Amino acid sequence: MSADLSVVVAGLELANPVIAGSGESSASIEDIRACLDAGAAAVVAKSVNESLAARAQLRAAEYVVLDRQLQARPLGPMSRGDSLFCRSGLLDVRLDEWIETLARLDRDASKRDAYVVPSLIVADPDDAARHARAFEEAGVRWLELNVGAPHAEEATPGALRTGVELVAPIRAAVSIPLTVKLSVRESVADALAAGADALCLTTRAMGFVPDLATRRPVLGTFAAIGGAWALPLSLREVAKAHLAHPEASIIGTNGAWDGHDVARFLLAGASAVAMTSAVITGGHAVLRRTLDELALYCVEQGVSARDLVGEAARHVQLYEEVAIDRGL
Repeated sequence: MSADLSVVVAGLELANPVIAGSGESSASIEDIRACLDAGAAAVVAKSVNESLAARAQLRAAEYVVLDRQLQARPLGPMSRGDSLFCRSGLLDVRLDEWIETLARLDRDASKRDAYVVPSLIVADPDDAARHARAFEEAGVRWLELNVGAPHAEEATPGALRTGVELVAPIRAAVSIPLTVKLSVRESVADALAAGADALCLTTRAMGFVPDLATRRPVLGTFAAIGGAWALPLSLREVAKAHLAHPEASIIGTNGAWDGHDVARFLLAGASAVAMTSAVITGGHAVLRRTLDELALYCVEQGVSARDLVGEAARHVQLYEEVAIDRGL
């Protein structure tokens, strides 16, 4: 028996719910192709905008793995108790060339029923709308707008803008499906009202870790932090959004490490899952392993991926309901 992993996100039929999220593991032609070869139904390219300051920020990027004792080690494979701690920036490319590159990659991806998805972060709303339109005119079939980038708090003012108010001008500029990536601070309802076709929940948080030996900050700065430990937090955000907006397409992110975590996101109400930190630290093969684990789980449970979507969320009870059910 084979598993039916097909799902629908933003009106698009996906072969499976595993998406390679926007990050260092989707920052080049080779990376994007490796994600597709590993079986990802969609690959979200590393984010871009026109800001020179945002590109310069990438040149100061630095990444470490923190173990359970918050000791830093070089980037590499992580256990479930580890964290990815990093500062980053936007891809340093000529946007006109990047637009053509992603359009070409998306045409290639369509031959294997997959998608290559550009990711925009806003500096100037007018420029962002113009670039979004250029992506669509080049033939790209799906677009992500990240309005919750955690690094924006530490960036040069104006280099990375956040907020749901940025959705409307991009929505007005394009007709292709639009995913809006949110932080926990942003309103799901407002993003949907502004025209989001799918929501990506949620971005990583910013953290701060002093090094006990040097008594200085690890990496010298505040930095974004994520890991499998964040999964229950992300699942709650997804479940709350699914219960409030059951018809909305949700892409879960931040904490998925394997196929069972993808199943957990689906059960919470996501229709797909974007994996980023796990791929950055574990390589593109993580995507294939995740798909194999998810397929085996679905076969064992006798369900399709679509059957899982929201099942656990729909059985959430209030505290007093639990007490009544248990005769307390």
